[in-house]
Amino acid sequence: MSEKNIISSLFRIVLTFMFVLLSFNSFIPVSRGDQGEAEQGKKLFQERGCAACHSIGKGKITGPDLLGVTKRRDEEWLKKWLKSPDTMIMTDPIAKEMLGVYMVPMPNLGLNDEEIDVLIDYFEYEDSIKK
Repeated sequence: MSEKNIISSLFRIVLTFMFVLLSFNSFIPVSRGDQGEAEQGKKLFQERGCAACHSIGKGKITGPDLLGVTKRRDEEWLKKWLKSPDTMIMTDPIAKEMLGVYMVPMPNLGLNDEEIDVLIDYFEYEDSIKK
């Protein structure tokens, strides 16, 4: 086998290997948010006063401890809750039950969709590191 054929064969092997790696990458589960978005969510959690009623991993305060919230509630429910807790208290059985337990309704903070997404990213990040 000539040197040119060896180089050509090695090149094809490397390309095939790279293709296989890239193909498998699409099957690897990836966290919804990255650490940067989680940091934005943490900042928002503090700035909007969430920490006055909630902790993440330090027990309940006025409201529930939010550690594990992304495992207890699906993302759609969390988005609805963060968008309009006052409406959910009127219609959602879980929200009604939480009001019965904590006796204080969560205020509607007027969060927009982007703020809700980074808060959920923050909750997911905390859930992933504080198992």
